[in-house]
Amino acid sequence: MRHTAALTLLAVVSLAGGSAADAAPTTLRTPGAQSLELRAGNGRAVVSRRGSLNIRVVSGRVRIIDLPGGPRPNRSCNRRGVRISGVAVEYRGRDVRCLVWGDGRPWQAVMRGGGIYASGKVLGSLTLDAVNVGSRGRYRIGSRDFRLWPRAPRTFVLRR
Repeated sequence: MRHTAALTLLAVVSLAGGSAADAAPTTLRTPGAQSLELRAGNGRAVVSRRGSLNIRVVSGRVRIIDLPGGPRPNRSCNRRGVRISGVAVEYRGRDVRCLVWGDGRPWQAVMRGGGIYASGKVLGSLTLDAVNVGSRGRYRIGSRDFRLWPRAPRTFVLRR
């Protein structure tokens, strides 16, 4: 019995690790992608177009939208999503974690809430909009220094 449980656990860990490993080559196949990192953000962050992104929202929601121009992007999340339209799935709650990638497939990830963390390589855009009061969080694009999230919506172009 213990041997079976150990093998089952090993298989689950291998499969979970495989999803993240499959995403790694995507950044190599997205020429011109720019690295980005979000830390402890509070408000709204929108990342669009192509590449791969690892997301964590401590309390809030993540919406993954399939943009026109290809099949649905790949995604792996730690909770069950709710399809809110023909092209959008939303994941809500505490400690929502998602990995989104698409081999050249366009997508959009909308993160709302508190404690927004994300990192990845994307060719497209990043829009940040911090809450009006309280902690804003920090962001970094490429190798630049970390900066505070803007309080008014601001869009950055992500490309090398």
